[in-house]
Amino acid sequence: MGKLKKKQPITKVSKQEGPGFKHSRAETAKLIRRYHLLNKQLAQCKSDKSSKTQITREKEKAIIKEMEMLGGLDWYQKASQLGQSKSRGGDSSKWLIQTLRSTLCADELKEAAKPIRILEVGAVAPDNYKQHERWIKVEPIDLNPQHESIRKQDFLTMAPPATEDSKFDIVSLSLVVNFVGDPEDRGTFCV
Repeated sequence: MGKLKKKQPITKVSKQEGPGFKHSRAETAKLIRRYHLLNKQLAQCKSDKSSKTQITREKEKAIIKEMEMLGGLDWYQKASQLGQSKSRGGDSSKWLIQTLRSTLCADELKEAAKPIRILEVGAVAPDNYKQHERWIKVEPIDLNPQHESIRKQDFLTMAPPATEDSKFDIVSLSLVVNFVGDPEDRGTFCV
């Protein structure tokens, strides 16, 4: 029987994996995981009010520098776009559509008085639900949109819906909660 490979912790990503790195599945996943780890470390440094020492400030600068070497938020999002491409399995809307279809019967979907409203937080592509627009209405938002049809919006600072008609039926947070570095802010997503 073959040996199982032990997953190695992510400690460093080489400089060559920045903006010009090859777009293999493994390298894209490695970039995304490293960026998440750095983002959490940065949030931890910023939230540690008791020790705003020179060492903490230097650690923050080093983290920011490494994030920039990886290509920054812009490149992280390009890697996310690669990750949700059809050749790599597609985006999470496929799962949500299947779940809705298996939960709601076909007659309920056809006879719905109004479409299901989805707020897609951390949207990578604006048209993930396009073929279902007859029964789904999506509002895609992101901190750093990569498409003009995605609204620039921080979910954590978003005003609650003003009217009953403007409320969302579903909030999609695919790969968003793990991106937020501060544990309290991650909890806010779940409230």
